[in-house]
Amino acid sequence: MFKNITKKPSIFVVLWLLVLQVFAYASQIDDMYKDLTLLDRTNQIGRKSYTTIGDKFYKIYADNPSGRYADDALLGAARAYRRSFERFNMQTDLEKSLNYYRMVQSAFSSSAARNAYLESADVFISRRDTTSAKFTLNKLIQKHPQSSEAKEAEKKLANLGTNNRSTITRPQVAQNHPNKQVVKEPVVEPVKNIAEEDDEDVVSVSAGKNSGATASGKTVNVHGIRYFSDKDYTRIVIDLSNNAEYSSHWLKADAALHKPPRLTIDINNSILGNNVSRNLSIKDGLLSAVRLGYHPQEKRTRVVLDSENVKDFTVFQMSNPSRIVVDVFDKERKEEAKRTPSITTAQNNKGSQKQSSQGNMTVKGPNDLPSDITLGAALGLKIRTIVIDPGHGGKDPGAVYNGMREKDIVLEISKYLYDYLKADPELNIHLTRDRDIFIPLEERTAIANKLKADIFVSIHANAAKNKAASGLETFVFNVTNDRAALEVAALENQATTKSISDLQGILKDILKYSKLEESVSLAGSVQSNLVKSVNASKKQNLGVKQAPFYVLVGATMPAILVETGFISNSEDAAKLKSSAYRKKVAKGIYEGLKEYISKYNNY
Repeated sequence: MFKNITKKPSIFVVLWLLVLQVFAYASQIDDMYKDLTLLDRTNQIGRKSYTTIGDKFYKIYADNPSGRYADDALLGAARAYRRSFERFNMQTDLEKSLNYYRMVQSAFSSSAARNAYLESADVFISRRDTTSAKFTLNKLIQKHPQSSEAKEAEKKLANLGTNNRSTITRPQVAQNHPNKQVVKEPVVEPVKNIAEEDDEDVVSVSAGKNSGATASGKTVNVHGIRYFSDKDYTRIVIDLSNNAEYSSHWLKADAALHKPPRLTIDINNSILGNNVSRNLSIKDGLLSAVRLGYHPQEKRTRVVLDSENVKDFTVFQMSNPSRIVVDVFDKERKEEAKRTPSITTAQNNKGSQKQSSQGNMTVKGPNDLPSDITLGAALGLKIRTIVIDPGHGGKDPGAVYNGMREKDIVLEISKYLYDYLKADPELNIHLTRDRDIFIPLEERTAIANKLKADIFVSIHANAAKNKAASGLETFVFNVTNDRAALEVAALENQATTKSISDLQGILKDILKYSKLEESVSLAGSVQSNLVKSVNASKKQNLGVKQAPFYVLVGATMPAILVETGFISNSEDAAKLKSSAYRKKVAKGIYEGLKEYISKYNNY
């Protein structure tokens, strides 16, 4: 009797705290919108005032992604960064704003999501990117046809017309980098040590801890450099003894000294190993060479990438083992260039299908768009190449529980998946590994990028300290504050959640190349078909989640990571021991991929 009486107040208190939290979120959101309005009316104000409010909005969403005010908070983050871009013209603010708009569109069906479509379309219109604007507006009409926002989208489409030309281009870092400053002309004199060269002509891209590095205070040994080369994509990996503070800079061409445009990476408090090559000749049409030098007084190592045709790049750090990864891209690196268009541009004739004057090719109107069609599909781009990545391997066994090693389980599943997909003659299928060998995480994505893959799927088996944890889940690459998702990422990255936090600090530089919306759509198809194939219960369907997995960093195609069960759980482990069950897992992933490909290729 006494026990029951004491329970009731505790339940009441919990409910009351939840109600207070909801009201607190509503009040915070209202106050932040007032602050934004005040900023717009203030002349002497800095960019950080806007981004601070944007980050506060995002924190409300991240603290409770399924909460009552999650969509409003995420939309507020998009708006704050958009206003910052409009006022200060920083490209990173635009990219972050558009990413937040996409997240609202993908995760919610509320008025906030509908407004996210309209507002992101306005951004595209203001930048004369009418292809993306039309696509976004058509998507809104398809997903929310009866809404007032859909009617507004129809008006915007009518104003855009059908003959507007548009292009989708990458920012040209070499000519017009958003952080470029007015600098002095370099001194015209020979330079003997590349670690000291061009310091007066540096255009900063990122510096110190803003680069995503978190130094431990230890001296860093630079003990190796590797690269994966292609004519329009090259990945450079600088191997380190531990995490470092570093900065990256873009240097303009210097005709007087016969120097091309170049990217430099300065690694502070470091020692350059004597056995490390000081000069790598690449000559792949993108980079001519990579040179290394050392400044002994400052204990600074400089890595110089001599450009032949670099127009964009990202720099980020990974842990366990520590390394800095640099991705550089060619000016021709556009989504349209990777695949051959197979249909003509969608016309703004509602529900119309006409025969092309060039032959029997069908021209489809916006009402023919499936509700979850992606921009790539709307442009008529086909899926042809798929890279399957069996996680771990060789010296890295992955999770080890109940007499099983993750690397063995996922290799067998991947081979079954390979066989299923290989039966389709129109698809080109590749495995990152087909035997028990070790491949670094950064090399796996580089393989997919070099093959110009249209889908990248990494296959894993989960584990948790809580042995009761079980089920299936599919991840896409993105920032998150979800503790459980971060722990999964840390496990697969062989890193700590602290180093994961460091990676999230530079997602603004990485996410501009990610295919978030397409990845979410792909993950949804795979997750639902996987659950169906293995006859999983509702409780075991853990859904589609977002987390920063190293193996997905820098993927230039839709990319997902599938967790096929918890081998730390006795029931999941018993199933995964069976080859028949592994085949069912592969069949489910296959059905999900085929469902996505069918929607994509048959539009």
